[in-house]
Amino acid sequence: MKIAPDGMIDAALDFVAGANYYCICSGSPATFADTYTNLMLARTPIASGSFTKADAAGGGRKITVAAKTGISITNSGTALAVGLVEASSSTLRYVTTCTSQALVAGGTVDTNAFVITIGDPT
Repeated sequence: MKIAPDGMIDAALDFVAGANYYCICSGSPATFADTYTNLMLARTPIASGSFTKADAAGGGRKITVAAKTGISITNSGTALAVGLVEASSSTLRYVTTCTSQALVAGGTVDTNAFVITIGDPT
């Protein structure tokens, strides 16, 4: 038998929810520096209210990251990933792909909400 109590899964999701910046990147960042600076096209602060935890369909837990609107684009390029970071500790919290789109410095970009799911063990 395998059991992962909700509290254990929530601890992992809380790590993600500890992010304080939402970054749109031109590649697949593997480090804090890649996400926050090197590949960053646009970024905006993100607050704890942007994360909502709940039970996942089929077991486990999920966290929904809220959509963002009007994010200022700093660097031109093609958006390929979204990264969540905690800037004061230079910690990368999560990375996922996004819909590829060309971004132009000086403009703004909106994003959709996305869900991170951690299923129960099988």
